[in-house]
Amino acid sequence: MKTNSLNRNKSYDKENVILSKLKTKTINKIARFSGFIQRSTGKISPKNLLIGFMIMISKQRNTYCDWATEIGLLEKKTISKQALNERMKPETKQFVKNYLQDLLKQGLSKGKVGRIKGVLKQFNNIQIDDSTTLSLPDALVEEFPGNTSRGVPKAQAKIHAMYNLSENNFSFLNVHSFSNNDQSLSADVLPHLQKGDLCLRDMGFTVLDVVSKLIDKGVYFIARKKYCTKVFDVQSKMEISLHKELRKTKFIDREVLVGSKQQIKVRLVAIPLSPEQAQERRRKAREDRDRRLNHTPEYYELLGYTIYITNVSSKKCNAMEIFQLYKLRWNIEIIFKSWKSCFSIEKLIHNQCKNAIRVNCIIYLMLVYIYLFHVIWWHQCEKNIGIEPTREPLSILKLANFFKNHFVELINSKSNKEIIKQMKVHCMYEKREDRINAKKFKLKFAA
Repeated sequence: MKTNSLNRNKSYDKENVILSKLKTKTINKIARFSGFIQRSTGKISPKNLLIGFMIMISKQRNTYCDWATEIGLLEKKTISKQALNERMKPETKQFVKNYLQDLLKQGLSKGKVGRIKGVLKQFNNIQIDDSTTLSLPDALVEEFPGNTSRGVPKAQAKIHAMYNLSENNFSFLNVHSFSNNDQSLSADVLPHLQKGDLCLRDMGFTVLDVVSKLIDKGVYFIARKKYCTKVFDVQSKMEISLHKELRKTKFIDREVLVGSKQQIKVRLVAIPLSPEQAQERRRKAREDRDRRLNHTPEYYELLGYTIYITNVSSKKCNAMEIFQLYKLRWNIEIIFKSWKSCFSIEKLIHNQCKNAIRVNCIIYLMLVYIYLFHVIWWHQCEKNIGIEPTREPLSILKLANFFKNHFVELINSKSNKEIIKQMKVHCMYEKREDRINAKKFKLKFAA
């Protein structure tokens, strides 16, 4: 049977958990629809374009020469870096973007991973909405306008993600320039949320008009309250001075109206922080580099509390459960950290990457690679290793490093037994008494 340099064949591709997602027929169909393929597959096949890139970046390299070499080894023929450079055109960007969307759509159709228990079972899905920023070469500032540092405009991209914690998948992964602030992206979640879902959102995404639409749609949400958002008494419609009320009560859990114009009825929960946490928040506020901010004494006073707005009733969750539910946002912060610390997504886009289409292709191809890791490989590892209350769970950061360092072995391995043995030793959280890890927190909260 004919095989390539990585000892793969059609039968083996179906058995390997990673390669089974990279179906040649599907990839070619999307490539043809996107214009990447014109009449024939050409010198560079769409599938090997994807696999060659992933092998290359797993070796922490990113040049046309390295990429062409990896594709050439897969194709069993010589590919020049000029040929690859000529492929960096809008059709290629559209191909990898469309393929990512197809993977996401496939993953979301699988349903929940395992049985949901505890407080979490009251919601259909736990969806976490957030974004992360990538620093890009300054030459791309027109295509990816970012912030300004010391009078110099910077190039930055923003990846807006909604992570479905219940299904261990991403509802979407969208790429924007940094100039698309979180408020402008707030409504992007609406088509991806269903009645009974719980959406956890950072403060930057809290737009009251979108909050009203979430409520009308029957979607639950928990978000941090912005300091500038005014709150009013439900009965008297008089504005509530939160800092004055908290001086007396030290704790709030009541229905209020938010927004001077919108007057949306929500539940407001204010919980005091520890003195150490409050002091750290105030220190950061004082050191804010934006000199236009002139924080009031009341602002510093309210930094001693975590204040949420939500439409989850007190019958469903008490105030402390709201506080604990919002902590599940920790999961997406760890995911973003794995992208930057383990996969080095920013470092791979080096200063020689000045072609905006190439940079777009790199970002979307990295997100395909991330999908294969987080949705496919992670799920397979948990399935093989199993979840035991007495054992520490898998560490996403350690597993991400393992995936990157041994990617070629993973797509070549005909047996996971030896790989699983290594992961049980090197990819588990260390047992610690001083703090709880993100995965164990979820398991404990869902028990």
